[in-house]
Amino acid sequence: MIDELIDEIKTYNKKSNLELIRRAYEFAREAHKGQKRISGEEFIEHPLETAKILAKLRLDDNSIIAALLHDVVEDTTISLKDIEEKFGKEVAELVDGITKITELKAKTSSTKQAESVRKMLVASTKDLRVIIIKLADKLHNMRTLEALNEERKKKVAKEAMEIYAPLAYRLGLASIKWELEDLAFRYLEPEIYKKFKEKVNRKRKQREKDVENLIDVLKEELGKHNLNPEISGRPKHFYSIYKKMKKKNYGFDDIYDLLALRVVTDNVENCYNIIGVIHNLWQPLHKHFSDYIANPKPNMYQSLHTVVVGPRKQSIEIQVRTKKMDEIAEEGIAAHWRYKDVISEKKFDRQLSWLKEILNLEKDKAKDFLEKLKIDLFGDNIFCYTPKGDLIELPKDSTPVDFAYAVHSDIGNKCMGARVNGNFVSLRYGLKTGDIIEILTSTKHVPSRDWLSFVRSAKAAERIRRALSLTGIPGRRFFTKEEEKKVNDSLLSVEKLNKAEIKFAKCCNVMPGDDIIGFKLSDKKAVVHKADCVNLIKIKRNKIKVKWVENFNVDVRLKVSALDRVGLFADILNTVASTGTNIKVAKAKSIGNDNAECELIINFTNLKNLREIIDRIYRIADVRKIRIE
Repeated sequence: MIDELIDEIKTYNKKSNLELIRRAYEFAREAHKGQKRISGEEFIEHPLETAKILAKLRLDDNSIIAALLHDVVEDTTISLKDIEEKFGKEVAELVDGITKITELKAKTSSTKQAESVRKMLVASTKDLRVIIIKLADKLHNMRTLEALNEERKKKVAKEAMEIYAPLAYRLGLASIKWELEDLAFRYLEPEIYKKFKEKVNRKRKQREKDVENLIDVLKEELGKHNLNPEISGRPKHFYSIYKKMKKKNYGFDDIYDLLALRVVTDNVENCYNIIGVIHNLWQPLHKHFSDYIANPKPNMYQSLHTVVVGPRKQSIEIQVRTKKMDEIAEEGIAAHWRYKDVISEKKFDRQLSWLKEILNLEKDKAKDFLEKLKIDLFGDNIFCYTPKGDLIELPKDSTPVDFAYAVHSDIGNKCMGARVNGNFVSLRYGLKTGDIIEILTSTKHVPSRDWLSFVRSAKAAERIRRALSLTGIPGRRFFTKEEEKKVNDSLLSVEKLNKAEIKFAKCCNVMPGDDIIGFKLSDKKAVVHKADCVNLIKIKRNKIKVKWVENFNVDVRLKVSALDRVGLFADILNTVASTGTNIKVAKAKSIGNDNAECELIINFTNLKNLREIIDRIYRIADVRKIRIE
């Protein structure tokens, strides 16, 4: 049984310590002697098959040995010290990491799942091989799922679909991802899976013939340009067909009849040359061209993608990549150890920063942790850019606040506005792939609890909560008696009228700093006019003294009347944002006759700042009037 594993290792590792691997196998077989799996087979079959999966990924000797021994400590009397003495410290640490994932006993199955995943990810930040071995372990369990009862099958399959397959994708382990998904699909949707299998079998021969014809045509054309890459048909996975059908509301034939080719060549220059030949040979659908060589995916995937219209008017999906890119596309993180010259350590670490962010979720409750994990790491992600062109990956429906925190925690904490593709947008704005985002910051700004209601990434939510716990909840402020002498909760100080509702008269449009005079309307209401307002001659009584307060903490509503034009609202928002002032609410509407009204609610802390903002807005083209409410 061990010979198949040894033969596989020989194909890629001429320096492998095959004798040590054989000893590890014999050690594990003896330790598991007499143990059976639910299926009835000898238990040693499971670690052996797990090791074979790793050998297909061409992993190092210590990973293979750890896979052979990964159940020994949990299921037998063998200790980690025994393993370290016989196979070395590194193997013992790998086995320890895997054991810690599986040994946890929790009160509920949902808690157990969440805590197991948490432990796996945290352990993996120390050595990523732990997670690769665990994925191989999970894959073999899925291959032998038939022996379990129906309830258990669905439970394990659901976990594979929701957690392990997406995790394999994020690590670039495409071969494991596809197989986990198809196996999970088989048990979660058995009737649909059965129909898919029947339809695929019926169409297989014609499809294979079509692919062979396309390969012959393309090879001949590329040969004319002295290009001789490897060309193959790309397999269609059941679950990927099903998912695409649901997403696009297509029928089976529409998706399955879409032919797919993969072209593998020697170098990057040839990749682009081959794409040029393909586009001259067959009509390209330009909206479907993607350059993941210049802009790699965060899981290290690189390739050129295109869709063309073939000779029989059928759509053909084509991927073009180098041999090294092809290995990394299939083996992802596992290929890192072989291509350190291609993937620099700094770049490699940056691409795995999402994994390290899991540590920030460690205090969350199990259920919350798992939900955030699914959204943040395993959802349909989008890819946006900083103004300098750096690629930032975010969960679907992320906002500028998510983007700000993805760039840096300090940027997120100071975020007070954003431009997307040059246009000012709300912090709730839903970002899309390809957007270029510029974050506007202010050193005076702090996160708002309201942000927690719309951010999508776990990092943003965690950083916001942390900032709130450090700074207190933004919004209403409370002051000591000493501070009350300096800071007021109103723009105005009113004589002999405590906590009155004060309105500004509309007839004279009072502005901050104007000479003013007040009139008492009731014990709780007053109105303020400019001191030179022509209407004062009509008011004969109830005059009261009012004056502006220099320092305060007040939300002020500004209503800006202007000529309606394209870009007016953006000009106003950008003007305010450029001063570092926080806009709490901003909205605009057309009010007829080519006029518009913009409403802003801004928190001000002093009279000088309020006056400055008003003066700046007045200087914007087409602004006619500003009113304080």
